[in-house]
Amino acid sequence: MTRQQEVSAELEAFIRKQVRLPAEKSINPADQLEDDYGVSGDDADDFMHEFGKRFHVQPGDFVLQRYFDMEGISGPLCFITRWLHKTMGIKKYRKEPLTIAMLQRSIDLGVWDSQRLDE
Repeated sequence: MTRQQEVSAELEAFIRKQVRLPAEKSINPADQLEDDYGVSGDDADDFMHEFGKRFHVQPGDFVLQRYFDMEGISGPLCFITRWLHKTMGIKKYRKEPLTIAMLQRSIDLGVWDSQRLDE
């Protein structure tokens, strides 16, 4: 077993524990934390913090909002935002997907480097 396979097994175990993923559900490199596992907002922040500690990955240029939706907006701000999107044609910010492959690559690099993760 190579070092990368060991880390991959550790990463899989970590993901399963953090998102309470059943054993029968497979984990694939292209899976996205938010879309496939429902990780977002404060849960995403907690996940990435624990991920960095567990695998000794430096945060580098990681910005949570780049990859995850934040907790819901309530009150007047919510209505204003919806109105702007609808009446003025303002498009919502499109977040980038954060995949299992990106997590694995950042473990291998020891740092979150967005540019190198896309290679």
